[in-house]
Amino acid sequence: MTDRRTVVLTGAAGYVAGQLLDAFRSRYDLRLVDVSDTDRDGGRVEGIELLDPLADPAAFTQRCRGADVVVHCGYVRPQGPPSYAAERLNLDLTAQVYASAVEAGVPRVVCASTNQASKWYEQPWYAGRIDRVGPEDYPKPDTFYGWAKAAYESLGFLHACGGLGTRLEVAQIRVVAPRPIRAEAFADRPLAHYLRDIAGWVSPRDLAQLFVRAVEAPSLEDADGVPFQIFYGVSNNARTFWSITNARQLIGYAPVDDSEVEFADEIRAMVARG
Repeated sequence: MTDRRTVVLTGAAGYVAGQLLDAFRSRYDLRLVDVSDTDRDGGRVEGIELLDPLADPAAFTQRCRGADVVVHCGYVRPQGPPSYAAERLNLDLTAQVYASAVEAGVPRVVCASTNQASKWYEQPWYAGRIDRVGPEDYPKPDTFYGWAKAAYESLGFLHACGGLGTRLEVAQIRVVAPRPIRAEAFADRPLAHYLRDIAGWVSPRDLAQLFVRAVEAPSLEDADGVPFQIFYGVSNNARTFWSITNARQLIGYAPVDDSEVEFADEIRAMVARG
């Protein structure tokens, strides 16, 4: 494809979006949307339009017109303790993103989801009863945050299957650990918790590659012809738990980084500690 895709990126000043921006700027015509134009370090992110899709859905829909893909990384950070009401805002936000994409004629939405949608599976993993979880496994969140992610994944399938009269292509990227894994943060925690993060690490370049693949894949159709996929966002780690088989096979995801190499010295020290 010679023409540059037009991509709307929500939550453009956020942490995950910040790991995508360099790759996206080099490949796409971007429309950046967020409620702030400064990142978590206080730096200004160039090109952001200050816009809240929930507060002004008509303006957001207009921003989507003519786009090829919406990449949704927006998140409403709850104030106070975790609650249904707080996380319901994120479900409502994602519902508006889907609705605006449909109304504006955007064919595809790629959402930044999270492994939290299936986090309960880590309990039997810690206990040694399972060694892998995949996108096909029933979502089992154990927090309101994870519940909201699982709920908007399900809403994405409703849009994709044609049950609402249209067929929106939807990819959910369940990002696991998109941050440096520092051993000192686990000094007073079980070794298994550290190894969990080592298994779930995703490097910035692998994360960007996964999102790019989801944006550009010719098809997101499953075996039943429904254009809906869930992909786990982890690197090519020697220690694994979250399956990326479908991402490799369906969209050509080919991660290059390995946490066991990136954090080799710290891993040796942690394992020796026991």
